[in-house]
Amino acid sequence: MTIIYLKEKFPPPPFDEEVQQIHYFRDLYDGNHENIFPRAQELAKETQVTRFIRKPRKAYLRKQVEKTAQHHYVIVNFSSVIAELPADLINRSLGNISADTETDKQLLEFVQQVIKASKVNQNIWAAVVQHQVDGGVAYRIRRDLKGTWFEWKPADLYFDHDDDLGADIPWVEERGEEKFLRVERQRIEGDKLTIQQLVFKMEGETVKEEMDIREYAQQFSVEVPKDQELAGITELMCGYIPNDETLLNPRGRSGLRNIDVIQEEINWTITRDSIVFEKHGKPKLAIPRALWDSVANKNKTYYGDRFVRHADLEVVSYDEKNGAVPMYITWDAKTEQSFEHVQRLIDYMLAISKTSAQAVGVNIDQGGRSAIAILYEWIQSVIKAESIKDKFDNAIKEAIRKCIILENALGSTAFKDVDPVVEWADMLPKADSEKDEEEIKKFEGGVQSLETTIRNLHPDWSEEAILAEVEKILEEKAVDSYSPAFNQPPKTRVGDDE
Repeated sequence: MTIIYLKEKFPPPPFDEEVQQIHYFRDLYDGNHENIFPRAQELAKETQVTRFIRKPRKAYLRKQVEKTAQHHYVIVNFSSVIAELPADLINRSLGNISADTETDKQLLEFVQQVIKASKVNQNIWAAVVQHQVDGGVAYRIRRDLKGTWFEWKPADLYFDHDDDLGADIPWVEERGEEKFLRVERQRIEGDKLTIQQLVFKMEGETVKEEMDIREYAQQFSVEVPKDQELAGITELMCGYIPNDETLLNPRGRSGLRNIDVIQEEINWTITRDSIVFEKHGKPKLAIPRALWDSVANKNKTYYGDRFVRHADLEVVSYDEKNGAVPMYITWDAKTEQSFEHVQRLIDYMLAISKTSAQAVGVNIDQGGRSAIAILYEWIQSVIKAESIKDKFDNAIKEAIRKCIILENALGSTAFKDVDPVVEWADMLPKADSEKDEEEIKKFEGGVQSLETTIRNLHPDWSEEAILAEVEKILEEKAVDSYSPAFNQPPKTRVGDDE
């Protein structure tokens, strides 16, 4: 069954609640906590700092400074770190991508063109972050002037049909004061794939009526792909990668789930301490009552009101008999328990999100550590990132394979539709000395060839250089193994002794 948009609010059911959750976790990740946390909203009523702090124009801030209060909601956003850490590890480990062939040069060149046009290496970080925040990420195959390529799409722009035979990719376009809903609908019908372009008029958040897509394109001078029927293709030219999916949540769940309340408590504890420090942390000047009366009476004479300014006390007299002089009162606050509470909350948040404390920069011991020691400290985050990497490995291979299928259907090619080869490096860096030692031990232990050892030690060398180095090492070993003491030429007799 396809999705109904007419006379419904966008996004339509059953995706409306899911999209609402996605926007909630996006606010959590972006640090817009005044939109989702009650205590932040209450404090925002007293001040406009939180709203204006995101607008860096100085003149604008100066204009609004009189409306702001003395305190603002302090955000220490560990949610962004939790979402970005797997993206950092996966982005670092993604290596070369090529076709799984050594003879088909045209296929090799096509796959290289797909990788270049899709900007896989440049966009992998953003895709993984969105995957963690939204609970999933989608991709769509495209063919235009750039060639055949694929793009990542957020989860709220990919609605799969409940019969698993189709999917909609919807987005809203604003034309002046008007809003329109564009939809690319893909459906498998028997042994063919249909790709249809739809457009609807919107009024507010409600979809009112469907328009003719050609009239829309002509009216606003936009290019709209033609509807297509691709015979022989029995799979969608799009796909979806869920995060932490379950039987009850097949479209995935956000990697930030279950930590929002802890994040709010961290923010509020730090904000509360900030307010206390603001009120009581500044030193206060205490002066004798007689001195205050003396200065206030003079100001009464000069200005008509009794008050004391800070400037009035820069030069003052004191009582020689009693020794009464101005003094500062400082506040000796005991905040260790508050700091320990924040640390406990951070530990809970990292444990729930399967994130290593060392990986996010807390609880770090000083001193140098080996790569193996660092790995065990980061092991929780690495295991989590490895699981996410496997999903993106399959998705990248599937997307490129679908690009090959689409090119065969529209480009008059006959490429073999096989998965490409995606190379992944270690997620954590290793010192050259440790890496060299590991490779040498493998070779000496007889579990790795000399050629593989040299290739791993020098990944930037060409094949010719590697083979030349292998030959050179073998020649030197042959020379070193020659021993004059044990390998003598056979004795011969010269002349006749008779």
